[in-house]
Amino acid sequence: MGMFDYVRSQIALPDGFTGELQSKDFDCYLSVLEIREGGTLWIERFETEEVPLAERPYPEADDWRSFIGSERRINERWEQIEFHGDMNFYGTDADMGWHEYTARFSNGNLDWIKQISPAGEGAGS
Repeated sequence: MGMFDYVRSQIALPDGFTGELQSKDFDCYLSVLEIREGGTLWIERFETEEVPLAERPYPEADDWRSFIGSERRINERWEQIEFHGDMNFYGTDADMGWHEYTARFSNGNLDWIKQISPAGEGAGS
């Protein structure tokens, strides 16, 4: 398991799913990507800064827990991506199972979104 980015779509997905999904096609830094109603792709960009030890959840820990809460996001902002190509995104929900899609963008504009595997099938089953 590795890092990923979150994906939200304001455009209706083929099977009607409306939840948050994941993708490994961009920064893989837990950023949020949005496919907006106008068919454009946006990403929430940010920088990080180190959190002082005293402000962390486990300031006295001398193991892996000392890293929890060691960074925080600053300068958060939305930027439009002039993406050209296919973006894959996927996830699961309790009711409908596995959801996987490909969205094709041409010069920053959405051409289409296709469902890859029907709900209930695929890696999440």
